[in-house]
Amino acid sequence: MTRNWAIAIATISYLSISSAAYGDDIKMSRRANDLEIDRQVIESSPVLQRWLEKPPDLLEDIYNLPSFDTRLRVGITSRNNSFGVEGGVEDLFVGRSPLTISGSYQSEFSGRESELLANIRYYVLPLGSYWNISPIVGYRQFNQLDRPQISGLDLGLQGILVLSPHSSDLRLSHTFTSPNSNLEMSTTVLSTSYAITKSLRLGTKIEWRRSPLIYDSRVGFLLELAL
Repeated sequence: MTRNWAIAIATISYLSISSAAYGDDIKMSRRANDLEIDRQVIESSPVLQRWLEKPPDLLEDIYNLPSFDTRLRVGITSRNNSFGVEGGVEDLFVGRSPLTISGSYQSEFSGRESELLANIRYYVLPLGSYWNISPIVGYRQFNQLDRPQISGLDLGLQGILVLSPHSSDLRLSHTFTSPNSNLEMSTTVLSTSYAITKSLRLGTKIEWRRSPLIYDSRVGFLLELAL
């Protein structure tokens, strides 16, 4: 008697699993027919199978999946024929929020100039957009040989244009360091980044600095690692 019950339960379980699998196949077939996709193409593409079984929520992806990456960067800078080195991190996301943390340090080999920068950015538009804007709040410390240090609150705005998601972007930012002080400095930065492999990028940037003590520009050439 017990054996008969076991056989019956096993049969029911098998039929249930088969029905579920058959039902999934029917759903996939119907969706494939609606899209006029060849069956062989579907069988050779795990991604298509996954999408047909559970279509992606594109609206959610646009809002929550960034079109640009967190990057570690290191490179060479140049100002008035004085070369230096720069390293830092760009757009380290805080969880799945539109809040990011960035920071960098730059120093000239001659010791004539150094700069420490850290800030947070909050992207106003959906992270998957091809363009975005973010307020910048942070701290900047700027040092030049034989001149007073410029340091304090760093406030500004950044705009980003994503030329190709996770591959190339263009950024423009403008900030004020130690605003409303006698040594207030404005910094405008134009930068671009282009992917040469899945993880590596080449970046360039131009900075213009304006203050009662300084009126110059600096260029940088960077190697970036996308995280």
